[in-house]
Order: sequence, then C-alpha cells, then structure tokens
Amino acid sequence: MCESMPNVKKKTRNFFTMKLKLLLALTVIFTASGAAISFSSGTGKAAMVTLSGTIQPSASGSLYSGGGMTPENIREINNRIQNGNYEAVVYEINSGGGTVVASKEIMRDIEKMEVPTVCRFRDLAASGAYMISLGCDKIVADPASMTGSIGVKSSYLEFSGALDEFGVEYVNITAGKNKDVGSPYRNATPEQKEILQEKAEKVHQQFLDLVRENRNISEGNFSDVRTGTIFLGTEAEEIGLVDSLGGREEAFNTAENLAGKNLSFSGVQREQSLGLLSLLSADIFLGNFLGANQAPLKASFY
Repeated sequence: MCESMPNVKKKTRNFFTMKLKLLLALTVIFTASGAAISFSSGTGKAAMVTLSGTIQPSASGSLYSGGGMTPENIREINNRIQNGNYEAVVYEINSGGGTVVASKEIMRDIEKMEVPTVCRFRDLAASGAYMISLGCDKIVADPASMTGSIGVKSSYLEFSGALDEFGVEYVNITAGKNKDVGSPYRNATPEQKEILQEKAEKVHQQFLDLVRENRNISEGNFSDVRTGTIFLGTEAEEIGLVDSLGGREEAFNTAENLAGKNLSFSGVQREQSLGLLSLLSADIFLGNFLGANQAPLKASFY
C-alpha cells in the first residue's frame, strides 16, 4: 500500500533534519579537536649564535687583529634576535677569553635577553669566555670541553738589561712616582710589583663574585674554582660550573624545555677562527698605565 504524500514529505523532512544535526555535531567535534591540536603542537623559532675567538673591546685598534668577538657585534646580533620574534637562543662558545670589561659587557647583554638562553661549550670556554656564559639561563658542556680558568695573570716585558748591554739609556720624566709602573725599560720596584699584584687580586675577586652570584657552588668546590684551575666538562658539572653534559642536541633540548615548546633552530652568528693565541692564553687588560707610547700592562687568564 502506498503511503500518502503528507507522510512521505514528513519522513523526508525528518531525515534531512537528522542529517543536518549529525553534520553540525560532527563539525563541532572536528572543530574542537582541531583547536586542541593547534594549541598543543605549536613550534617556535630559535636562534643559534656562534661565539668564537678572543673577546676584545673593539674590532679595530686591537692587538687581536686576527678576529674575535666584541660587545658591539654581539649586541647587534642580540638585537636582531629580539626583533625577529625568536623564542630562545643557544650560544655556542669556543674561546679562551679576552678583556675583562668586554667579557662583562657581553655577559650583561646576554643576561638582558627576554627569551630563554643556553650556552653550549665546545672545545674551550675558559676565563672571559666562561664569564660571558654566566649570563645564560643554562650551561651545557661537552664531557671533554675545557673550562674554568677563573684567575688573573698580570705580565709585561722588561728588557732594561738588554738596553744596558747596548749602552742605551732610558730617560723618562713623569709626575707621580708610580706613573710608569710596568715600564719595559726599567725594573719595577718591590712597591710597584705589590701595586700590580693588588690590582690583579681585585679583578680576580670581581670574577669570583660573579661566579658566586650566578652559580650554586658549595664552599668546598669553590676553593678549587678560585685557584684558576682548568676543568674538563665532566669535572665542571660535578663542581657546579655547568648544568649538564652533551652536545648541540642537549643544548637544543634544554632550550626547548625552557621555552616550553618545540623549536626550529637557525643560525644567527658571526663565525671567527680560534687562533693559537686564544688557545694558549686568554688575555685581559687591566689598563694602559704607561702612556700612549709604551706597551700596555697585560693580564692573562689561563
């Protein structure tokens, strides 16, 4: 028996109404599911910066003309990162150090970064190079990395004996008995050597204070740190100078944990070769006490 037209129309309308409700329900489910996936799997971008060579005040007019890093260069890179919507930075360090003030300036600039920062040590991150790492949120070292060397060595050339041998007399007129302290043309007096030692001790204490402020190191371990000893990465982790051991992957994972998300890393860096001078000694200047025409008094970290 055939159904009446009103009944057919009613069933058809109910069928399409049910399909519409089901479609709307599915749309709500998929939309909610899609929103959840979108919020939980976000990936941000992060920067990788290579810091290598000797740390120096400026690129020009330096004894380290072979290249290195300067506060101005690092500040320029950091500004690009801040303005580029990066969400973390990994600084890869390979340096024996450099001048005191320049090292402090780079450390402070890294400290001011508004995104998570990780310092990763490669072969060498000693003295001033370790100082700049104190500005990072976390420090990662290779087990075989060499770091530490938290000490000061002040030195200058003295060749008054050679002048005497060749009959050359050094005449220097100064106002102030210690104006020419550290002059290579004459022997320093015991009092002047004591003055230089005092300056070196004060710079050393400033360095130690920075380590105390930024690293949680026990008093027992700190007695080893203050000797200026070089440590391997494994030893540095035991002491508390670094947070973890590993390579680039460990540094990236640490940055992702700090940022709370997956990150895509890209290089924003100024590569410099690591010269023999930087490997043998990380030189810092206490200042030129001698005048513009004389050799500068030099203090070195080992």
